[in-house]
Order: sequence, then C-alpha cells, then structure tokens
Amino acid sequence: MSEQRFPAPGTDRARTPFLLHGPSTSASLEGPLSTFTDLAEAELAVRGGAFGDLVAGAVPFDPASGTSSFYLGRRAAHRPSAAPARDTGSFFPDVPFNDTEIAGYIRLVDSVLPLLRSPGSALEKVVVARAERFRSTGSASIDPLHLYGRIADLYPRVHSYLVEHLHSPGVHTLGASPELFLRKSGDTITMTPLAGTVPRDPTLTPAEDERRARAELFTDKFLVEHRHLVEFMLANLAPFCTLVDHPGRPELIEAPGVWHLGTPIRARLRGFDVRVADLVSALHPSPAVCGVPQAASLELITANESARGYYGGLVGWLDSDGDCEFYMALRGLDYDANDGLLTLRAGGGIVADSRLDVEFAETSAKLATMRHALGIVKPVRTRLPAPAVPAPRVPLVAAV
Repeated sequence: MSEQRFPAPGTDRARTPFLLHGPSTSASLEGPLSTFTDLAEAELAVRGGAFGDLVAGAVPFDPASGTSSFYLGRRAAHRPSAAPARDTGSFFPDVPFNDTEIAGYIRLVDSVLPLLRSPGSALEKVVVARAERFRSTGSASIDPLHLYGRIADLYPRVHSYLVEHLHSPGVHTLGASPELFLRKSGDTITMTPLAGTVPRDPTLTPAEDERRARAELFTDKFLVEHRHLVEFMLANLAPFCTLVDHPGRPELIEAPGVWHLGTPIRARLRGFDVRVADLVSALHPSPAVCGVPQAASLELITANESARGYYGGLVGWLDSDGDCEFYMALRGLDYDANDGLLTLRAGGGIVADSRLDVEFAETSAKLATMRHALGIVKPVRTRLPAPAVPAPRVPLVAAV
C-alpha cells in the first residue's frame, strides 16, 4: 500500500483516477488517496476505517498475472458531463495490428471448435476475444474525462466507468458495462450474470427486434451456454451462503447494440463478515468471460490471445461497511495518453454449436459500442462468410 496526492475531482479533473455512473450507483473519490494493488488489502484498510470511507478501482481479467488498481479515499458526489463527439478527437485504424488480431481470432476459434466437439472432451466453452486499435490523429492528447462523458451520455441505461491504471500512469480503462457482477448490501448479495448474445437488427422495429432476439436466444445453443454460467456462479456461491434464489429460466436483457440472456441471482450470506475479496476470488473469472472448465479455458486464453488487461475484469467500489458494487469491465477500451493509442476489445463464448461467421458478427456488434463513442463509422460488413473449407488448425499452447 502507498499514498499518493491525487487532487479532488473539482481541482484537477484530468487526474481523477476513478469514476462510475449508472442507474443504480454513482461514485467518485476525493483525496489524498491511498493506493493498493490487491483487493484484499484494500478491503482490510477501508473496513478498518483508518484511511477513508470508499475504495474503488479495477481487477484484471486474470488476477494471477495482472495487477489490480485500487484507490482509497473519501466518496465524492459525481455526475458526468455530456461531451460532444468532436471532443473525443479523430482516429485512424492501426491496420497491421487489427489484421493480426482478426487472423488470430479466426485461428483460435477454428482450433477450439474441434476440441469442443470432440467426444469425451472436458472443454465445454471458451470465451475468445479480439482487439482493435486506433491512433489519434490530433496533436493534442484526448481528455479521458471528455471521453468518459461521451460514453455516459450515449449509454445512460448501463454503467459507465473510468479507471486510471495504478501501474501505468496515463493509461485509462473506460467503458459502458451492461453486467452487474456483484452487489453486496449487508448480508445480501445480488448479481445478474449474462451469457448468450445476439446483435441487434437496426432494420427492424424495437418490438420486432425483441421478438427476433427472443426466438434466437431461447434455443438449445444459447440456453446451454447460459446454464454453464449460472451453474458455476451457484456452485461457487454455495460455501458463502445460507440461501440462494434465482428463476429457473433466464430473462432477455437489453444492452447497447446487442441482446443478452441474463439470470438475476439473490443470495443471503452466512454472516456480515464475509469478505468481498473472498467472493471475488471464488467467482472471477466466470464462464461469462473465461470458459468451462475455468482452468483449461484460462490457460488457452492467456496462451493464445494478446493480454486482456482489465477487459473481462471487474470495476467498482467497496465501502467501510463492507457493501460493494462491481461490474464487468466490458464494452470498453484502453486509452494510453503516452502514445495516443486506443485499444478496444470484445469476445464471445464459443461452444460446440458455434459458427465462425455468427461469432465474429457478435464481436463486431460489441466493438461498435465504443466505435460509436469515438465517432468512428462502423464498417459496412460485420459478418464473415462461413469457410467452405476448414482453415488449417494451429497448435494450441495449452493442453485441455
């Protein structure tokens, strides 16, 4: 743990290290701030009441190889200011990087599918992601606060977030999360895990598109994918809870650019002293961002994808009473003010019945959320044709 003199949001807004705003929560910090790279240590400090009343930040996708960024200080009032698209700057694609990422995504999906379809294979689902990079064309650096305001203005029905990387000053993760990972209030926790996604169809009316999404999502392929996630969450919650309640069938969840299947879960903890860090350790990374089984999927992802960082991780806050709200760090981007790079990332769950063209279209629909925030025109073509001949398989580094 260390202490840094971050100014209050009103005095130097560019140095605000954490912002979160949405329908159910709004949080910021004012300093001076103590900093932590471990959620358990940050929780111990805030619940001890010695340094401040709120700790906030982000957990990486892979806590074993990544570093958390948490800031502890006093909770501050916060409401994002709308920023017009022109304030976010102008961008051009990093074509070599993007082409390499698309090729890697196709190779990995093509290699994973035979494993998923192999009789007796333990592998049931792997979340495969790809990144997309843009460079700023202007000489002036982008204000991450303006970009955050733009995101919050475009997507008011989800939770917008901004976290500065503690280990990389000048690098921010921003986005608009559609998924509540964990809310704790006293001895009650709630969550709405999402798995199963189809893109929206802008050519249909909202009612027609909802009917179309419902017909596509409530099918065996997506219901099995979603069941993997719910079963994982329930099994890993069980040691901490005396009661867990959830509907037997998922709900249709609306999100920017896509539709999801989601299951609301409500549980009663065994006591008020259950640590949030222990819950996070047991539940993250879930099949929503990793796969089934977790260990084999995580090994495949980390060995064959570029580093995810905070994508697929968690962003949120924890207070001195032990209450918290954490959201999945999805529909987002990393902005590096040191070199003007913006890196978007999106993925989807690959199961035995998956098709490359459908899965690629899903990642494009998810990437479009942040492309829109940047003022980048979405490419006309968002689907790849199904290959007539299977592409050559590449060896996977990880064994399953």
